Amino acid sequence: MGSKWQGQVRLKNHPLISRCFTSRTDAKRWAIATEIKLRRDEAGIAKIKYPLFRELADRYINEISQYKRCFRVERNIINSLIRETWAEYPINRITPSIISKFRNDLREKIKENTLNRRLDVISTMFTTFKKEWGHFVENPVLAIKRPKNPEPRDRRITDAEINLLLKGNRTSEQLREIIEIAFETGMRMSEILNIHPEHIKGQTLFIPVAKTKPRLIPLTSKALSVLKNAKLPFNMDRHLLGKRFRRLCNHYKIKNLHFHDIRKNSLTDFMRVKGLNVPDTMLIAGHRDPRMLLRIYNNLQVADVAKKLRLIRVDGNKLN
Repeated sequence: MGSKWQGQVRLKNHPLISRCFTSRTDAKRWAIATEIKLRRDEAGIAKIKYPLFRELADRYINEISQYKRCFRVERNIINSLIRETWAEYPINRITPSIISKFRNDLREKIKENTLNRRLDVISTMFTTFKKEWGHFVENPVLAIKRPKNPEPRDRRITDAEINLLLKGNRTSEQLREIIEIAFETGMRMSEILNIHPEHIKGQTLFIPVAKTKPRLIPLTSKALSVLKNAKLPFNMDRHLLGKRFRRLCNHYKIKNLHFHDIRKNSLTDFMRVKGLNVPDTMLIAGHRDPRMLLRIYNNLQVADVAKKLRLIRVDGNKLN
């Protein structure tokens, strides 16, 4: 390579190590010394035989992941990781430089938040390897710079779009009920699909399986009416619901709308239209941190704030 010499060390079950030198002698000496160091007892090769990442990934799926609510998504991510070259390395040989290369290779192929979810899974797995399974290895994800997630979606749904979704002739009765419940409660898709008649308790609804913890939410008169007339539980999974919702939006020519946008729209309106404060809305949303609600869901427009300011005198009294 021009006037430089490159020393390389290749060992089985170990990533290639290389370094450039100005002289052939220095490159050769470095390669020999590095190989000896890797093979010595102090490096841990002779003392500890670490399992391959692929082996522990299979164990993680069977012992840890399958008991999570996000099992299907996490399993798909782990199966994609197993196809990586470094999955055949012992876990102690998966270094931050290997994970940073993995990050860089995917940056142009997938979105930042998708890439961060994959890094989250790797990080969680290494934490399990160390804390629960007794493999004293460092978490390589903690030593790299993570991609910055894009700004949260800020998609407000117009009255005309709401009218089409709820009153359009293409919307089935079941889908109409699900969409209306989403607008009236701010519930997540999976929470709505898991509603059973016994969860309705007077003017409230118990949500036993949620993202964080079970919660009890108040119901509007409209939400209570829809729930009492609906055939519960809805015989549909979230993937089918997502497919039907996208098909409905395409038919009505509603662009760039996700089902989860209804939750954001609803929680924002609880504060903007119904006048609920942040703690009240957190109770309904199931958020533990008010910053989540303020950062993502409280999409109060500048015009709304300006309107409030026009209705208030300098001394704090409202105009007549």
